[in-house]
Amino acid sequence: MTAMPLKLEGLNVELLPERAVFWPAQQTLLIADLHLGKAAAFRRAGLAIPEGDTADTLERCTQIIKRYAPERLILLGDILHTRLGADPQLAQNIQRWRAQHATLPIVAIQGNHDRELDALNGVLDCQSEGINEAGLGLFHHPPEQTMVSAWVAGHWHPVAAIEGAGDRLRLPAFVLTHNKGLVLPAFGSLTGGFLVTQAPEQKRFITSGEAVFCIDR
Repeated sequence: MTAMPLKLEGLNVELLPERAVFWPAQQTLLIADLHLGKAAAFRRAGLAIPEGDTADTLERCTQIIKRYAPERLILLGDILHTRLGADPQLAQNIQRWRAQHATLPIVAIQGNHDRELDALNGVLDCQSEGINEAGLGLFHHPPEQTMVSAWVAGHWHPVAAIEGAGDRLRLPAFVLTHNKGLVLPAFGSLTGGFLVTQAPEQKRFITSGEAVFCIDR
């Protein structure tokens, strides 16, 4: 797999094909939008969505932790998709997964879907968005205003379209914004995507799952 090095307002980070960011100076892995429990929420609403999205997402988290051996993991919001009270099995699955990585500090930034995230305090280090770690702002919602320091966020589930040979693909994308920020693609297995088109003072980096490519000059 081939990562893409990126300088974010003087901070060196790596855009990973697995839809995550590695911050070497802090030995920190950044992941956004897991949306754990989403398929079960759809099934409760009567939609025939297959099971397995939560297990798949957590297993991919495990694999990326093993591959990069971070000293810390930061989850940039929307860790949950549903209320824990509506899906008791979800909390148990998260606790079992956490036990596999008991020595790894995991910070969880609260997102708009994380209405019961505080119930996992002690399992995860739950924090409100907007905290700053070593010069990097940690958000779920991308700030609209110009920030003093660099920031990372999720929430958009960005994808970008590429065309060629009469075909068209939509691939997960990292978006480098005009106001010192980086928006990560959604990591969860069942998240969908918001199409981000080319815009001035913005760069998009798509991931094929094996490598990351910049598609904007």
